Amino acid sequence: MTSAAAWTVLPLPDGAVDVHLVRRVRKSIGIRIADGRVELIAHPRVTHARLHEVLQARRDWIARHVLMQREQKQQLSDQTGLTLLGRPISLQRVAGMRRSARLDGDVLQVSGVAPDDEAGLQAVVSGWLKRQAQLLFAQRMAQMQSHCPRPPGKLSLSSARTRWGSCTARGDIRLNWRLVQAPLAIIDYVLAHELAHLQHMNHSAAFWQETARLFPDWQNARHWLKQQGASLFRFG
Repeated sequence: MTSAAAWTVLPLPDGAVDVHLVRRVRKSIGIRIADGRVELIAHPRVTHARLHEVLQARRDWIARHVLMQREQKQQLSDQTGLTLLGRPISLQRVAGMRRSARLDGDVLQVSGVAPDDEAGLQAVVSGWLKRQAQLLFAQRMAQMQSHCPRPPGKLSLSSARTRWGSCTARGDIRLNWRLVQAPLAIIDYVLAHELAHLQHMNHSAAFWQETARLFPDWQNARHWLKQQGASLFRFG
């Protein structure tokens, strides 16, 4: 038995699909679809012209089954628990050659990612989340820093696995990009926490007083992070 990487490409209404040719001693020509992969199984003596005839004759049948499997994979992706500012966001794979993500209401439309490419899906979604985080965090800090005696330094994103934010002695602040999935109050709490470090580079009583001044409901937000923080690591 021999198998080519991709014998031909079959255009379908929902996007083209690779067709893999498997040569095997058998009387009939078979078509197998699994995990979005189309295999055409035929005797070594069957000509390419005859194989193309079979593909075109079964094109609608192939399209139905490929679409069904793609929808099943999409439904699994929709259950991943993606949120933006605490609001549930569904994932939808759409046709397109270029990798991109666009929010349409409560649906994040992702293109340029194969149905079985979960790593690619993760990369596109996490990249989109980081762009949202960069914009939102800058807006929130611009509003909150006006209440600080000492102005902060530059703001950047963090990908830390164990910290939500950090503040250097120079006043530079880093916020974990995954926070953009949390409710706005949680983001404001972490930002207030780091801005309080501009005055107190410790966790003394004075530090917590400064945090409370900047964000009075800090205790509830801190509790939310302890209980729900792990859910923000589903992507990236």
